Amino acid sequence: MTQKWDAIIIGSGLGGLTTGTLLSKAGKKVLILERHSVPGGFTHTFSRKGFNWDVGVHYVGQVHEKNSILRKIFNYVSEGAIEWAPVGEVYDEAILEGNRYLFVNGAEAQINQLIQKFPDEAFAIRKYIKTLRGAAACSAWYFSEKTMPLWMSKTVGRFLRSKFEKHARLTTYEVLSKLTQNKELISVLCAQCGDYGLLPKESSFGIHAMVVDHYLAGASYPVGGAKKIHDGILGVFRKNGGELRLKTEVKCILTEKGKVTGVELASGEKIYSPVVVSNAGVINTFSSLVPAQDVETLKIRESFKTVRASTAHVCLYLGLNQSDEALKLPKRNFWIYDNARFAELDRLDDSTRHQLTYISFPSAKDPDWNLKHQNSATVQVITACSYEQVKEWENGPWMKRGDAYLDFKKRMIDHLTKKLIEAVPEIEGTIEYRELSTPLSTKHFMNYQRGEIYGLDHTPERFSLPFLRPRTHIPGLYLTGQDIVSVGVGGALYSGVLTATSVLKKSMILRILLSRSKVPSLTK
Repeated sequence: MTQKWDAIIIGSGLGGLTTGTLLSKAGKKVLILERHSVPGGFTHTFSRKGFNWDVGVHYVGQVHEKNSILRKIFNYVSEGAIEWAPVGEVYDEAILEGNRYLFVNGAEAQINQLIQKFPDEAFAIRKYIKTLRGAAACSAWYFSEKTMPLWMSKTVGRFLRSKFEKHARLTTYEVLSKLTQNKELISVLCAQCGDYGLLPKESSFGIHAMVVDHYLAGASYPVGGAKKIHDGILGVFRKNGGELRLKTEVKCILTEKGKVTGVELASGEKIYSPVVVSNAGVINTFSSLVPAQDVETLKIRESFKTVRASTAHVCLYLGLNQSDEALKLPKRNFWIYDNARFAELDRLDDSTRHQLTYISFPSAKDPDWNLKHQNSATVQVITACSYEQVKEWENGPWMKRGDAYLDFKKRMIDHLTKKLIEAVPEIEGTIEYRELSTPLSTKHFMNYQRGEIYGLDHTPERFSLPFLRPRTHIPGLYLTGQDIVSVGVGGALYSGVLTATSVLKKSMILRILLSRSKVPSLTK
């Protein structure tokens, strides 16, 4: 580790892996440092008693489309190692106070589904789909502008940002309430809001449009589970000379005369490089890793009072002793709301937070599951949870936080199990294993200090922050990950492309589009 590297990347989540792989393919000597014992960030998996679960990947849009940019990026950074299995004609099902609404493949098919449920709202529904698709389409210019030098961004860059910013500065509720006064329809249109973690009155319409449009043509799941995503990309990274070091925590980023010189580890070891890329999250980077003596860093820290960390969650992981086929478990996800007009809520509090339940059936989506796990299945049940609900136990060691914490977890396990059996009664009597993660689990493994899963909140204010771009004000320091683009697998992947473009000063999108990467066939 005494040798000098062309680039050091902090964190092996998808943004860091993508950045590192693109840099290594361009001939750079790259080192990725990961504090966890396994790579992948929210794409990693864990196992218990013969079962295994993904911690953050439930479905991915657009990768089933052969010519989509997202699929081309995946093919380029993994050299075709990642296979995708379509979720099916229906990828999401919303259940609002018992009423069911399907989210199906294709814009016109989705429009027809909604019109069947709300026949008097046909005009509003068509206008809604047109509006969100228009907003999503101009987001590409908004994010591509982030690779420009700062002086250019302040001049011509504003013209590239302006169309998307027009949508992003409005809340989702502001846009939808101008299209329709039907409160239940607004709630149905926002049923996937858990994918970005904010209610319609809080979220930017920009993120809503991007997420909904991302899945509008359908969704897929990585064959073999989310682990195959980071395995595939890491293989290419290592093939091109990149090195990954696990269980290695970065204490701080080193600078000299205002420029980056490397990193210092928690062990005291120093590793040198003129380029450091942080995939640790913007809050962690500017609050903990970067020296605080310069004025710009202090301004960035001050902005965290306005745009805060996103929602936290609890997730119940279940192992079943029967197969998906025997139980007829669906591939689609369930969004369950106790309140059919939840879109009217100003914000979630501890009395309303658990009105949303999200259920995913990962083993049902994975064609490879039965090859290694016969007569078994897995389920995940998720609900929102504030960090304040678990804060009193934050200083306790992992797995040894005391009886009160275990009582809290038991209440959540019982609540989520009840919700699951209400939605899928066939599961009752087949549950062999249950384990609950909380915001403290997320903090322990992912180092997000408030257990957040989506980085910075995707509010209208977020999209006006000028520092959410790959190149920072500190020469040699770059950012990658969902904070500089948007939540989700697609956002993290694309962030790696933007960051590599900024470091190399070459258009990586153009290189990817012109490449002839191996294209795996879709698994049926």
